[in-house]
Parts: sequence; structure tokens; C-alpha cells
Amino acid sequence: MQAHAYDAMHDMQENHWWWRGMRRLYRYALRRYHPVQHTPLRLVDVGCGFGANLCVLNPLGEVVGVDVSLEALQAIQPRPTLGLVQAEADALPFRAGSFNVIALLAVIEHVDQDNRVLTESYRVARSDAVQILLTSAFMFLWSHHDVANNHRRRYRAGQLDRQQHAAGWQVVVTSYVNAAIFPAVATVRMIQRRAEPNDVSEYDMGPNLGPFNRVLEGALAVEAWLITHWRLPMPFGVDVFSVARRVDHQEKGEQ
Repeated sequence: MQAHAYDAMHDMQENHWWWRGMRRLYRYALRRYHPVQHTPLRLVDVGCGFGANLCVLNPLGEVVGVDVSLEALQAIQPRPTLGLVQAEADALPFRAGSFNVIALLAVIEHVDQDNRVLTESYRVARSDAVQILLTSAFMFLWSHHDVANNHRRRYRAGQLDRQQHAAGWQVVVTSYVNAAIFPAVATVRMIQRRAEPNDVSEYDMGPNLGPFNRVLEGALAVEAWLITHWRLPMPFGVDVFSVARRVDHQEKGEQ
């Protein structure tokens, strides 16, 4: 991620509707799907950045935040049940079967070998562990925002499912997210692509204005409820969200 993008993300991750709405989605998913037989849980937030999502994970147990940026890790407020590790997402310094919950939130689109990240997350997962994953949707939405974030690609839901299956994960639910704003975002991105040079770089999360902020957060809350409680996937969206579980071969045979 480019330096100006890091600064912009740090400034808005507390109150911007996208960040607040996504944290609600993660809470709903973990409340419904986390492995209840293992308490307290051991959780890892791979690519935790400045720690925007640690408040979702901390109430569930002991958390380890992992990021390649030492600057980001140093900005995170210490907590008694929080460990911080500087490492690459595709080379996690943990023993196999270390965690009950693995969070890969806006991570795999940043790395060259996304399959290795998914394989690593599976390796450090305990039996019956849950993975929650968020990434960017549809290559035709590619813009200056992706350039600023050093994204390598954007995904389709089916593509993401196939890659998780290949790594060993059993997908529980995969859905596009932010369907309500998708038509507007698609239109704006197509106009921008025609008007801008290919190398323009700008961190761009859209408007963050009082009433508008609350409307967009509310729309995302409705989608989060439909996806996690009814397993009703959105047919399109700006992002892709997935919940997957590690089910070992012996358990599969017993079912």
C-alpha cells in the first residue's frame, strides 16, 4: 500500500460508513459461525493494518495481529489479550493448528500468490476453525483506488470459492457485498477510467458525510443480516465476503 493510502486509511477507519458497516458484517458472521465448542478462542487477524477490526475479534478470545508494516503495528494500542507479529501473509510464523478463527480482511488482493496465503491460513487453522475473508470484486471496477492500494487483482465470487476449495477450506457462504452502491460505483469507475491516465493513484473510499454516511451504513447492515443469517448471497457488489470452515477428512467421513 502506498504511503498516502496508509495515511488516508488510518484517518477514516474509525468512522467511515464502509469500515463501520464491514465490522458489523464480521460480528454477525463470527456470532453465527465461530466454533462454539472451543472457548476461549485463539484468533489471528492476518493483514491487520492499524487494527481497525481487532475490536471485533478481541471479545472472543486471545488475538494475534499480523502485518508486514511495522509502522502500522506500532500504531495499535496494546491490550492484555493481544499479540502483534510482523510477518508476510504467505509465510506465517505459527505452528500448524494454532487458531480457531482466521481473519483475512482485505488481504489477498494485495499479494502476488494469493493461493499461498489461503494455504497458509489453512495450515495454521485448527480442526473446525473458521475463516472470514473479504476482498475486492470485479476487475472491471479497477481504478486509481486499486493502484493506491497496490492491489494485484479483484475477484469474482466463484473464483474465490474455487481457490478456497483448492487450499482445503469448505466454503459455508460467499456473497458479494455493497450491492446497494454497486450501480453508482460501476458508473463512476467507468467514467474515471476513460478520463484518467492509467497510472493515477488515489485512495478513494467515497463520501463520508453525516446523513449519507448513516444511510450507506444502514444499507450495508441489511446486506450483512441477509448474508449471515439467511445465507442469501447478493448477486453483485463492490466487495466479496466469504465464510469457510476447516473440516478434516475424518470428520467429513463421519458426517
